[in-house]
Amino acid sequence: MNLLSEFTSGLTSLYGLLLAIIVIALVSTYLLKRFSRVETYYVLSLWRIERLRAFIAGLLWLSKPVDVLAKAGAILGFGVFASDFLFMRKRGLLSRLLVATVTACILFVIYRTTLQPLMRLAPPTRYFVLPLGIIFAVFGVSGFGMVLLAINAFHILRNMFLGQTACPQLAPLLPGIQIPKLPFFIPWYGWIALIIAVIVHEGAHGIQAIKEKLKLKSAGVVLFGIFPLGAFVEPDEDKLKAAKPETQLHVYAAGPAANMLFIAVFYLMFILFATAVYDPLAANYQHAYLNNVQGVVIEKVWERMPYCNNPKAPAYDILKPGMQILAIDGKRIHNNFELLRILNEDRFKKRTFTVKDGNLVKNFTIKPDPELGSFGIMVGDILKKKPSFNQGMLQKLGYAAFIRNLLYLCFLLSFLIMLANFLPVIPFDGGSMAGILYSYYF
Repeated sequence: MNLLSEFTSGLTSLYGLLLAIIVIALVSTYLLKRFSRVETYYVLSLWRIERLRAFIAGLLWLSKPVDVLAKAGAILGFGVFASDFLFMRKRGLLSRLLVATVTACILFVIYRTTLQPLMRLAPPTRYFVLPLGIIFAVFGVSGFGMVLLAINAFHILRNMFLGQTACPQLAPLLPGIQIPKLPFFIPWYGWIALIIAVIVHEGAHGIQAIKEKLKLKSAGVVLFGIFPLGAFVEPDEDKLKAAKPETQLHVYAAGPAANMLFIAVFYLMFILFATAVYDPLAANYQHAYLNNVQGVVIEKVWERMPYCNNPKAPAYDILKPGMQILAIDGKRIHNNFELLRILNEDRFKKRTFTVKDGNLVKNFTIKPDPELGSFGIMVGDILKKKPSFNQGMLQKLGYAAFIRNLLYLCFLLSFLIMLANFLPVIPFDGGSMAGILYSYYF
């Protein structure tokens, strides 16, 4: 009953937060409708900006690289079906099979070097690493995304029937808002990353549409209440539907393909900035900080962790606040940095904690939560009596951390928007692309 009441309380707080967000959006949208010419739909508004349409038209010089990108994006999104449809469907069977095989091999290599390490980390997907790679190689991101959703849905339902907790692998996230009991949070400046990713996406749609000689009726900004949610372009739908299937495929693929390119761009910028700026500042701060640290102490042990369905903390009734952590799996721990580094090597590994409880040294072997990879403890460094820190160094590190985190969010949200828009489901771009491709083959 205690678990049920906590779960109900979590749902209540979640629904309360979502209700407050919807009410604010409804009121602000009503005010926009009453006092402006913005086109409104309940909580969403379309602010059409003529200068934005003209700006996109002025980027027509990018049409050739965008066209190449759209073709590559279609293949990444729909695998061997897109490569065959765009380049080989009028060739002989042997040539088509050869190109399909080469395409599948290239996509499998892309999967191995990018997504496979992530699939090994999450409990639902760690047992499906190879099948997911094969799906990715044949059906591209679209098939991979659908199977990923199916695996996570099955995992959650299985755990529910077994009476176990299950953390959602996908959840609606709004920057700056902490959804109760979810271990995910995007800071407020995630709005910047989200808007950049959506503008890139819609801008590529617009450039490709103009390149294909399709009229761009309007362009503008999408508002959620008064908050900018992204951008939109509106090509002439009748002409787009009457165009050749290849033309339609290129227009639909251009948006997620542009996000695909910017995934690489932002990741490279993130790595370069971290290596050249953030890491040296962090190393200097860490060196100064560690001079003031003389150990790691357990500050709190949860009975039930404040995530998902309030799973019981594995360390509860074993570890206690005030215990000093001396070692993990026999490796000496001097500070929080060392503790996190060791635990992050394998978050789901059973660990042996060597702790000092009063004058006694004790060993406890604990298995982390299988969903969160957490032991349910909060730790802190034991500082010397008079710690000294360089405030100027802290300020520089704070600025560098903000830029590094923003670049990472641009990378992450570009990836998520690409993944969502390749899903073969209406109203995403992938739904329209799937209709063109699969209606031809099936």
